[in-house]
Amino acid sequence: MNRPGFTLIEILVVISIMALLLAFAVPSLSMFNAKTRLNISVNNLASDLRCLQIKALSKHTTLNYKNIAFSPSGNPSVGGSGTIILSNKFNHQKKVIVSSSGRIRID
Repeated sequence: MNRPGFTLIEILVVISIMALLLAFAVPSLSMFNAKTRLNISVNNLASDLRCLQIKALSKHTTLNYKNIAFSPSGNPSVGGSGTIILSNKFNHQKKVIVSSSGRIRID
């Protein structure tokens, strides 16, 4: 007599296939998560530098962040431009570049 349902072998084959797919997906998800966190961090840093630049301009004072210094004009002071490099555990790198004209960009 045929009964509707699945045999133990069929269930084990499906579970094995799902386990293999999951084994390949987890490292990719981990790398995707690390890249996303790096992008968020770089965007936050660039945003913070822009806010610092605006604050230096509005308060007419020189403000610093690490090796970056914004003069009262909003432009980097002499020697105040530069690059900050962020990286993640997979060694992906992103740069926040402050040019001598005061432009802040992500590379």
